[in-house]
Amino acid sequence: TNWGSCSSKGNLNFTWRLIFAPLEILDYVVVHELCHLKEQNHSQRFWDLVAEQVPDYKKKRIWLKKHGANLYF
Repeated sequence: TNWGSCSSKGNLNFTWRLIFAPLEILDYVVVHELCHLKEQNHSQRFWDLVAEQVPDYKKKRIWLKKHGANLYF
């Protein structure tokens, strides 16, 4: 699922469904996309950048996989 995206020009976009997510999940998705400004891929270096800001990012990813489909009004 695309929760957000980062273009090669540095434009960040997010799905409207995130307004129904807990704040810490929203924070994780924003950090994830901001890290793409430095690393355009999902390499280990990218995940290290994410972990610097969200040390428990793996829990956030699991939450999104488990509950993401239910983020509707």
